[in-house]
Formats: sequence, C-alpha cells, structure tokens
Amino acid sequence: MTGQTWLWTPPRPTPTSVGIGSLLRAYRQAHGLTQQQLADLLGFDQSYVSKVESGRRAIHDISTLRHIARNLGLSPEDVGLAPGGLADRRREPPRGSAVEKVAGSQRAWRLTRDHLNHHRISLARAAARLYPEAYRLGNGLLARPGWVWDTPVDINDIGLRWEQSAGEPAITGAEPEADATRPLVGDGGAQSRYQRYTRAMRDLDRPTLFENRLSFRLLDVAEAEGAPPTLTFGHTTYFDAVDVCETVAHETAAAMMGGELAWPALPFRRRIGDPFDLAGRVALPSINTLTIRLDRGSASFVLHRRSAGSVATAGGVYHVLPAGVFQPSGITPFHHEADFDLWRNVMRELSEELLGNAEHDGSSSRPIDYDTDEPFRSFEQARRAGTLRVFCFGMGLDALTLFGEILTVLVVEADTFDTLFADMVRTNAEGSVVSTGPGRQAHEGIPFTQASLRRLVDTEPLAPSAAACLELAWRHRETLLPGLRMRASV
Repeated sequence: MTGQTWLWTPPRPTPTSVGIGSLLRAYRQAHGLTQQQLADLLGFDQSYVSKVESGRRAIHDISTLRHIARNLGLSPEDVGLAPGGLADRRREPPRGSAVEKVAGSQRAWRLTRDHLNHHRISLARAAARLYPEAYRLGNGLLARPGWVWDTPVDINDIGLRWEQSAGEPAITGAEPEADATRPLVGDGGAQSRYQRYTRAMRDLDRPTLFENRLSFRLLDVAEAEGAPPTLTFGHTTYFDAVDVCETVAHETAAAMMGGELAWPALPFRRRIGDPFDLAGRVALPSINTLTIRLDRGSASFVLHRRSAGSVATAGGVYHVLPAGVFQPSGITPFHHEADFDLWRNVMRELSEELLGNAEHDGSSSRPIDYDTDEPFRSFEQARRAGTLRVFCFGMGLDALTLFGEILTVLVVEADTFDTLFADMVRTNAEGSVVSTGPGRQAHEGIPFTQASLRRLVDTEPLAPSAAACLELAWRHRETLLPGLRMRASV
C-alpha cells in the first residue's frame, strides 16, 4: 500500500480572492508569469504568493505593500495605499536603507514561519531529542514521571484546584534571547522589533481564528498514591501562551533552516530551561480527545486535518477530534465557575468541531446551561447512561512549542454515536474531518486497528499529542474497549 492515498480530506471552500491577492494574480496573468517567477521578482517564497492570491494570507504591512508596488511598477492606489504615499521609482531607497531592512526582516520571518507550519511534526521530533530520553513520550511529546498514569482515569475523577494568587511568569517571550524571532517594524528612520510574537502574527501571518481570550493556566500536576490526580490552574490569556510557545517553535524552525538543531542555536529555549517548570512561564493546556465509535467487535475513530491558514498553532497536521484550549466560554465569574471543568470543555469542542455549531467564544453574556441546552444535555445523558465514557491518560508537553497537552479519549457506543452525531459535518472552522475515501461517511472514520495506528504514527503528519492519544488508547484497549479483545492482534 506504499504510495497509495488512504486518508481523504474533503476540500474546504476557497475564499474569494480580494485586494492584493487579485492584483497579484491579474499582474501575473497579464505578464505571462508563473507564481514562481512572480515570487522571484518580489523576493518572496512561491507558497507565500499562492496563499496571498487565494485569499488565505492577507498583507496589512505598509512596507510590504510598498515593496510590491516598487518592484512591479505599480501606483500606491493599486496596492491600497493613499495617493502620494509611495516614492517614485527613481527615488527608490538604496539597498541597506531602513525601509529595506524592515521589509527584508519581515520577509525572512514569513519564510521561517512558513517552514515552521510545513514541518511541525519533524521539528517536534527533533526538538524532543534535545531532552533526556526518560522525558520523551512517543514522537515529539515530553512528559515527566507521574504525568501519564498507569491506567486511564475517568475525567470526572480528576481533581481541579484553583490558585488565585499565582505569580507572574518570569518568561514572557519578550526576552533579549527571543529578539531574533521577532521581525523589525517601522518605516523610514523609526524602526524597532515587534515586542510580541502575536503582534507579528496579527500583521504578517494572521490566521482566520486569532482571538485573545481568557484561559486557564496550568500550574501543577500532582499524583498522590491512592488518590486521583490533581491539576492546579490559574488565569492567563491565549496570546500570553502563544507569545512563548510560537516563539520557541519559530526559533527551532530557524535553527533547522540554518543547519543542525543544537542547543547553541536555541538561546530562548535555553532561557526557558526546564520545560516542566510551570511557574516560570505560561503553560496553557489544550484538551486533546480521541473520539472512538464502538460497534460490537470493531471500532473506528475520527481524525481532523487542521488548516494552517485557520488556526494559530498545530496547523497543517492530522489531529484527534476534538481538540481545544482549556478556557471558559466567557469572562464573567459565572462563566469561570461553570466552565472550570474538563468534560464541559470537551463537550463544547464536540459541538463546534463535529456538529459545526458556532464557537462559544465569549461574545455572549448568556452562560451555557449544560443541563438544558443542546447538544450538551444529550451528551451528558449519554454519559450518565454509560453509552458514552470519557477517560484521561495524563499530561504532556509538545516538544516543539512546549504547549501543554491533556490527553483524553471518548468512547461512544455506535447507536449513541450515530444519534448524537447524525448531523456530523465534514468541514469546520478549523479544518476538515478525515476519512479513508470520498465515498465514506464522515462518522465512519478510520478503523481502530494496530495497522492503522502504526501507519498514522510512523508515516503521516500526525500531531504528537494525537499520536500519544492513539498509542495510549491501544495500550489500554482492553480497559477502554473490552469488545476488541479478540482483535488485539489485528
């Protein structure tokens, strides 16, 4: 089966090209250029030109727009700038000028970020090898002793503790060691570096889903003998975590582009030090849930292809479904109290990613009533009836980003699954549901067999946390899926 396509992803609607994207395409067609030739003319990467033309990448940076206008002989109005705002080509700034330095810095940043988004899996695996073998959990994930438990734990048995007086993190992503990961910004004589990585993302590589929201910061993972594990949390924001996590990932990508990955080329990662020091930096966990449909003696699972143009992190990879940051659905104290719950976070992600419902993004002041609002009422009824079960394997860190990863599994009996997810979508705001062929229904998923698991983990761009969920579920299949005992050798 080598070389054959076995995973099928439905096409996502292509946004209509507008503005600068339409302009570049029209210019290229009028001059008989390929995308590569236009990219060479502008000093850009071909994949970047492709994204701009298709509308998947917007250009808001004025210096970049001026660079395009100068190199293509266009007017300021053509690229959306005010009339008179572009110097005549005869007065083009010499190479090495402040304007050119800013534009060059930002081009290099985009190229590195493109490399990051295209090679997250190989970069994570390489980053994991920087740490002692005892801390490696599969390919690209790190876990310290006691973070992954001997047996799966019912998600409601995990203790959640709140720490109101958590200290400010020492590492924020604004350290001098991180300067090389943030491009120059400014025009003319006034120039400096972006002070936050998320500000550079906003201006130069903004994904579709990019919003700063209140989130739960992981502070401690504790397991006492004879007692259920306890996770301690405080407050943070999504951008606070991204400023650290994507900065360390960007640095890793730049080092790999420049040669072999080694500690001397990673000053910011060295500054972070112990990746398990949760007091020293913001550690915002995502809850990653492997969803398994159990049908008598067989089982299948759903998989997600995350769109790099839609999500800020983990784009362009296969992932379990659902997966989402642990955060409340709003900013009021009532939201906080109601949503400080792992299962409720999983339910919201199921609603959004499998059923295509609108994201609970905090824009509504009305809290969710999990007892009466659908589909949460039906999810909870199925859990209480025992036809839907949710377990947690433990915690890990993505070796590339050092983002926290809570590893969970959802097992749903076939009849219940088909009822709850009768309206399951093929595409959602974050990507597309994967199947084994265009003629298969989305809910049929991928067979939960050792052959499928090994092929995914060993040969596909599978997120490290997704690989860990799959391998842990297979390890504990007799506990999770007793009906599959006869299929253990498949």
